[in-house]
Amino acid sequence: MSGCAHFYEGLAARPDFEQAENFARQGDYDTAASKYEEMIGRHPLIADEALFQMGILYVTPQNRHRNYQKALECFQRLIDHYPESGHRRDSVVLASLLHEISSRDRKVVAQGRQIEKLEQQVEEIGRKLERIKEVDMQLKQRKKRFR
Repeated sequence: MSGCAHFYEGLAARPDFEQAENFARQGDYDTAASKYEEMIGRHPLIADEALFQMGILYVTPQNRHRNYQKALECFQRLIDHYPESGHRRDSVVLASLLHEISSRDRKVVAQGRQIEKLEQQVEEIGRKLERIKEVDMQLKQRKKRFR
């Protein structure tokens, strides 16, 4: 791919990029992501830019539909299909961070389940302790009667 072809493809895609950016600024991240997805097919010479921007949309804190898995898929596609991209290095870093976040999220979920089980066990032990106290009181009362 020549530098000129990439340049002209970028010029042709500029209105699409601006439109996607406007959707994102307005908080319409789903439409912005769809726009970037369309650009990947329509402007293959700058698909890496569209993939990168789409990945960023999926991790944007203001995006209520934030989706780390979709972001990871965008960055991974860029890494796999566009090794010469200027966004490759950042995509590698972001993909690595997203893998780490996903791993930690899984651990948090597992620990949450473990906490729930432990809380149930504590409640059960508390009920058993109350029952033991009741039995102990009954035994003490019986003992007093026999004296």
